[in-house]
Amino acid sequence: MLNLPDIRSWRQDTEPETAEKEVRWLQELISDADKAIEAQQRIMTHDGQLEAHKLSLQSLETSQRQLLGQLAAIMERRDTEVMDFALDGERYRKHRSNAMALSSFLSAMQRLYERVGQAMAIPNPSQVIPPDLRNLFQLEVAGFFPSSFGVRFAAPTRSDLAGFSLTATALDATFDLVNSENHIDQLSRVGPWAMRKYSHLVKTLVHAEATPKVRWWTPAGSERTWIIDDNQLLTLNNRLARIHFVAPKTKESYGVLTGASLRRHRFEFSGDEGVITGTAPQELSGKITLHFGQPCRITYSETRYIDETTEQEKCARVLLDISA
Repeated sequence: MLNLPDIRSWRQDTEPETAEKEVRWLQELISDADKAIEAQQRIMTHDGQLEAHKLSLQSLETSQRQLLGQLAAIMERRDTEVMDFALDGERYRKHRSNAMALSSFLSAMQRLYERVGQAMAIPNPSQVIPPDLRNLFQLEVAGFFPSSFGVRFAAPTRSDLAGFSLTATALDATFDLVNSENHIDQLSRVGPWAMRKYSHLVKTLVHAEATPKVRWWTPAGSERTWIIDDNQLLTLNNRLARIHFVAPKTKESYGVLTGASLRRHRFEFSGDEGVITGTAPQELSGKITLHFGQPCRITYSETRYIDETTEQEKCARVLLDISA
């Protein structure tokens, strides 16, 4: 078995280290801009919709859009995300794998990735993945390499006009999920369907007597890994079996929309039930801008997650509508 030639994530005319450094710098500035915008929104909530405050907020948002434009120009030069997944264990010492076990693993990995991708693309994902999203989140097997038994996955980066890549975001969220010690927090982020596919991947690895060693380099040049041994994998398998969710409920609240990030799709609402935070779909951006800082009524869904091992509970909320 031969080592594969490197697959370039960046285009041939782009120096990876320079591009990654620029991405890190811009992401830090964009994050700082998010914090400044949120601070300005809190001032407006306290002082009211004064013209000076509105102009200050507009200036911050304009500056952030310029930074996003610069990030998009760099991310346009990134073509491919590459993830190496090594299967370790006694069965794989000779760089071989049972064909059925390998097929099950490849399928489980693909199902998890597309479910996490769906959760990143749609704030309130359904049990059925739309065909266009399923096609968007397809991993390609780019080859095999010696490391007990190694599989190299590749996926197109596909960044948008704001430098945002659903592929990179889904991979980042996947690594957050598999490395998390508090799974209920991740469950409220990726949803129950992705968590079920994660549990299925872990069961598949246990059945195949394989432990994973996974690596991916982000567009910012950060190394994301997932390495877990036999005992940890068995413990994780048992733990995931004890996490459940309660079917979502639709609720309403009257109050004031006190915080919103259209870029991160988040909202904050102070109402008759206290402060409510959650995810805001892109299609509600116009209504969020219209009703921000004004008395209004929101409709939202609330899903409750339960971890029987730690006896923790957490609610995830998704904004459905806003009206005066």
